[in-house]
Amino acid sequence: MTFATKPCFHCGLPTPTPVQYFAEVNGVAQPMCCPGCQAVTEAIIAGGLENYYQYRTEHNFRAKDHDTALQETLAVYDQPEVQQTFVRTISADTEQPQQLEASLLIDGITCAACVWLLETYLSQLEGIDSVSVNLTTHEAKIRWQPEQCLLSSIMLAVHHIGYQPLPWQAEQQEALLKNENRRFIRRLAVAGIAAMQVMMYAIALYSGAISQDMPSTYQQLIRLASAVMATPVVFYSAVPFFKSAWRDIRFKHLGMDVPVAIAIGGAYTASLWATFIGDAQGTNEVYFDSVTMFTFFLLCGRYSEMRARHSTLRAARILTQLTPPSCLRILADGITERIASSTLQINDHVRVLSGDTIPADGVLMQGHSSVDESMLSGEYLPIEKQQGDTLLCSSINIEQPIDMRVTQVGEATQIAAITRLLKQAQLNKPPIAKLADRVAQWFVAGVLLTSIIVFFVWHRIDAGAAFWVTLSVLVVTCPCALSLATPTALTAASGRLHRSGLLVIQNHFLEGLKKITHVVFDKTGTLTKGELTLIQTLPVDSNKRHQPDAISYYQHIAAALEAHSEHPIAKAFTPYHIESALIAEDVTSHTACGVSGKINGVVYRIGKPDFACPDHALPLPSEHGQWLLLVADTQQPLCWFELQDEIRADAKNTIAQLQLAGKQVSILSGDRAAVVNNVAQILGIAAWQAEMSPAQKLTFIQQCQQRGDKVLMVGDGINDIPVLAGANLSIAMANASDLARTNADAVLISNRISSLITIFQTADKTNGIIRQNLLWALTYNVVALPLAAAGWITPWMAAIGMTSSSLLVCLNALRLNR
Repeated sequence: MTFATKPCFHCGLPTPTPVQYFAEVNGVAQPMCCPGCQAVTEAIIAGGLENYYQYRTEHNFRAKDHDTALQETLAVYDQPEVQQTFVRTISADTEQPQQLEASLLIDGITCAACVWLLETYLSQLEGIDSVSVNLTTHEAKIRWQPEQCLLSSIMLAVHHIGYQPLPWQAEQQEALLKNENRRFIRRLAVAGIAAMQVMMYAIALYSGAISQDMPSTYQQLIRLASAVMATPVVFYSAVPFFKSAWRDIRFKHLGMDVPVAIAIGGAYTASLWATFIGDAQGTNEVYFDSVTMFTFFLLCGRYSEMRARHSTLRAARILTQLTPPSCLRILADGITERIASSTLQINDHVRVLSGDTIPADGVLMQGHSSVDESMLSGEYLPIEKQQGDTLLCSSINIEQPIDMRVTQVGEATQIAAITRLLKQAQLNKPPIAKLADRVAQWFVAGVLLTSIIVFFVWHRIDAGAAFWVTLSVLVVTCPCALSLATPTALTAASGRLHRSGLLVIQNHFLEGLKKITHVVFDKTGTLTKGELTLIQTLPVDSNKRHQPDAISYYQHIAAALEAHSEHPIAKAFTPYHIESALIAEDVTSHTACGVSGKINGVVYRIGKPDFACPDHALPLPSEHGQWLLLVADTQQPLCWFELQDEIRADAKNTIAQLQLAGKQVSILSGDRAAVVNNVAQILGIAAWQAEMSPAQKLTFIQQCQQRGDKVLMVGDGINDIPVLAGANLSIAMANASDLARTNADAVLISNRISSLITIFQTADKTNGIIRQNLLWALTYNVVALPLAAAGWITPWMAAIGMTSSSLLVCLNALRLNR
């Protein structure tokens, strides 16, 4: 079939007759005019950007060659429609330059040196504001100003330094992990099989050398066979080490793969020289066995690290896969239809069946049930939900069908916010990790310098052994364990803390916890639940205080009135409204005063005493809690209602344990002194301040810091933002405002105050394991270096020691997960 009249699908130019090039787009083979257009189209489809051809308004330029094709391929990512899935706007203020943030997957990352290279190189580009690359997930967060540079230019720069950038998508990331795993297994298999075979040859060669009865022809044949087996190991299995080393050298950075590449390449080259040239000169020692075994053991260590990284990444990505693909939307006539969850809109009504996952954030409108929020908060027990309660996307309805009204969808849901915070936490590097990276660079430089000195010294002692002693020094001192010491421990600790209900956001949090001496709590929403509860109903007529029917009737009247109010106080009466048959009419909300309405023809008021009963000056029954007064139309006071913000069940024990651990504990609150004093007495806190403004709270924190205290602030409200930012460390509660969570160093998503004890214990253990790892890595190198320099360690022994050292560091870090 010919397509003489059909233009190129990509650029629109005429196609030859017959058409020789095709590219499949959305299941249809489309004609292409040349290999360049075919390559561009296939790259666009491979990147998961099939919709690009639906959005474009004109044909693309023709791709003349590979470089042009690459540039045109990357130019696709400058289209706003294409960027929707992996680029978000950070700053769109007219007074500030626009700032965008892209999430990219970087293929080709092998170690911490790759991360350093990418961050350093890209940060130097004009228009780039920040670059963070995650070694665990291979994800890069790049913020830039689109007026100064294009995303395609950034991605082209990534290509220029030897890496492959892709838009971040869960499917793409999983495919990247699978490809990386397959490549690693192939390289590992080649190295393992070759190492076993070469070791068999080496045993025969060594046995012949010992007995001195093997003919030289057979010895040469074994050397040739060893060379044949070692060659694919060097030119296939060891390629990642050579590529990484070459990148480091090109950009004047000494990474851990530099000495590895020198050791492998040097040993292989010297063995080839001994096989083909050295025999005539009497130098016939070959170490193909060391080359293959070193590569195999090193790949084993790297593979173990990679599997641990993939496991951590998949565990973190579970959060992004919790939203159900479809849900039941309730139509106007009450009939339900199944739709894709991604098409939900705010104020849609949804029915969630028993066992189904809640598809968006919302409010329970009808029914009651228990909801499992363990994946979001870490609280393993189901939570009872009544009408008016908040429902969170990705939580699971346990008991009965419920109807909800959608309040947030997509990226505005709490699960999406937690996912963004988790990714931000993974991208951040604490100071101790950055220090370890810098130490590793200087360590490599020292190793190379030491190796040069060792070579010249041994060349004078024994010229034939100089090269192999130097090779052992390079191998045995590879700083893999040193570079892994900190990130492996931090990754394990972050996973444990997340399971305990804490989401670490800032990079210095774990390191700084060990220095905390003073823990300051906000009261409302932190030590208390932040929800008013009716704890006492007290009729004004003392004769009715022991009549349950009278008390219940007053409660139902109050509930009928408050059912029409959105004030937080109204929620305290919701349970009584559900069981009441009373209906209030002509209800009016009086700002900052209360509510009035008519029930069974009688006008009632509930609210502040001076609003509900202005003609009667009644003293409050007590100073604790919040008191509301209910009156009838005769202005006769009927009943007092005491509302109180309930103290969290685990607060008292947590405070006691913090004090036993030597931490000073204080309360800062804007509430009335009598209320704060009551909470402080119950919890056993001697130091408290009441009726404080945000500025006064910050001043208190600063005064503590001037005395030498290291302050941890725990709060939840917008009024806590200055204090959260001013404290040495800060934790926001899960129910905190978005601004409070943004300014905090961590978020307590479980809302369990008792998690603070686990947090301090985990931080102490993490810092201890980091010190152990660093001490072990340094001790190992200090001990191994002189042994290798003395010629007591052969290259293959050095490979085993170096790999074992790295694995020991990883296993020690995994103890945090117990």
